[in-house]
Amino acid sequence: MELDSLKTELEIIFMKDQTFRRIYMDAENKLGKDSAAYDYFWEVVEAQDKVLEKQVTDIIDSYGWLGISQVGRLANTSLWTVLQHGSAESKEKYAPLLLASVLKKESQAVHYARLIDRMLINSDKPQLYGTQIDYTSGTPQFFDIENPDSVNERRQELGLGNIETFAKQKGIVIE
Repeated sequence: MELDSLKTELEIIFMKDQTFRRIYMDAENKLGKDSAAYDYFWEVVEAQDKVLEKQVTDIIDSYGWLGISQVGRLANTSLWTVLQHGSAESKEKYAPLLLASVLKKESQAVHYARLIDRMLINSDKPQLYGTQIDYTSGTPQFFDIENPDSVNERRQELGLGNIETFAKQKGIVIE
């Protein structure tokens, strides 16, 4: 019974995390990217992120990293999604738990790769797995990748497809 209520709680958390992110382009278009109203929109999102991060970290601290077989794919994804939008401290603290869950096939490898790459990009370091894309120039391109010649080996170790296929899916031209 307890896992059922955690599953429901995590699914609601996921919905709350994603609601504003699903409408941010509309907000940008209606409010103007450089407007005070749009800045406020993101203040609200960031405040919500902090609330959700506290809820998720409390759950992980109490129950460990809940795997797909325990709470289902969406609730499991909620753990990663909230951390992805959370503090650097939380990412760093819980990344090893996510990796352990991935190695047991209880979480998705791409979530671990994206979490690690986000941490590295946010620290002005090159990413390891090539999951983070920079759209600021108008043409999508990867943020710097550590030792790009061995990125496919790192991706394969996690069970991810090759970088060339991923780049093609995202419209990125690899030189």
